[in-house]
Amino acid sequence: MGPLLRARDWTRAWWPAVLLGVATIGAYGAVYYSFGVLIEPVRAETGWATSQLAGAFSLSVLVGGAGGVVAGRVLDRTDGRLVLLAALGVGCALLFAASWATEAWQFMVAWTLGGGAVAGGLYYHVTMALTARLYPDRRAAAFSVLTLLGALAGPVFYPLAGWLVEALAWRDALRVLTAALAVLVLPAALLVRAPAPRRARDVAVEAAAPSVLRQLREPRVLLLLAMIACVSLSTSAVTLHQVTAMQATGLSLAAASSIAGTRGLFQFAGRVCLSPLVRRLGIAGAIALCYALASVGAVMLGMAGPVFLVIGFISLSGVAVGLLSPLHGLFATEVYGETDLGSLMGVQQVVASISGAIGPWAAGLAVDGTGAYTLVLASAAGLYALGVCLIAAQRRVPLR
Repeated sequence: MGPLLRARDWTRAWWPAVLLGVATIGAYGAVYYSFGVLIEPVRAETGWATSQLAGAFSLSVLVGGAGGVVAGRVLDRTDGRLVLLAALGVGCALLFAASWATEAWQFMVAWTLGGGAVAGGLYYHVTMALTARLYPDRRAAAFSVLTLLGALAGPVFYPLAGWLVEALAWRDALRVLTAALAVLVLPAALLVRAPAPRRARDVAVEAAAPSVLRQLREPRVLLLLAMIACVSLSTSAVTLHQVTAMQATGLSLAAASSIAGTRGLFQFAGRVCLSPLVRRLGIAGAIALCYALASVGAVMLGMAGPVFLVIGFISLSGVAVGLLSPLHGLFATEVYGETDLGSLMGVQQVVASISGAIGPWAAGLAVDGTGAYTLVLASAAGLYALGVCLIAAQRRVPLR
């Protein structure tokens, strides 16, 4: 009975983190990762430009940033279920609408608002804030559970989206993916409760804004936001275009989407190493290492031709991106503190959203203009290298 009792104790302790992790799989998988598979089939069937489709993705990221601010303020005052349910309902309705679009503008509006609702209320800035609140004394372990599950979004949804597109065409594929989003998010939205911080319940609402504004003047906060901006710009561009970049090397859509899915397996492998890596290098040192790995990976994809270079990109960038999600979350809680964590994570999401929106759109324009991915991937490598410089500067500024 010993192992059975231990399993029951683990389940009782960690089921909220597990449900939030499963919700994260659905949110990122259906909206963030699947779009990279859908973009070429949508373009081929409809004739809409790559830059238009990438623009829809970018605008959804911007809307998600604005929604993240609202979600963060609500999180600081509620148990979180309202945020999850509202984002799920609005997002699913509009993503379904996108699957019936007959004009580019219709698709852009529906995806912008639907994807933005999911991004604003169901991405890591929400699930990490809830997890941090639920596990104040076991935060690193809880983030490991959350992000280890979240790492499955790519391995599950890249090949799933590729198979659905080939079996059903993109419209029905999008409908199935949206249904999967609802199934994966709904348990957490209904069952997970994370009571709001005492200050948020007991202090007047008006007192929160000055506290947040004071923190936004802190050098460490500004450096963190600059770091997030650079990395979000490069990561979003590479993630959206990696499937088509691999297709440009001669791989089929099925092969490219399957290989892209293995990137998520490397993300999972990276997160397994989270605790020992942080113990050895510290949070900031581990982040710098990840930026360096991602930079090298982008260079390898830009040089791709031989399959081993594609595999090198997938492995290095997968490990790096997999580690960066929990590392950024841990670093943010260290820099921001707990009192206004939801609101400040919302501000961080705005920064990530603006830069993350520019990345795919600018990359789409570059691809349309040059017919290749070399400039996109070289720029991504440079931005990751700039991130290394920013984290080095961050380490020299003391906490107040």
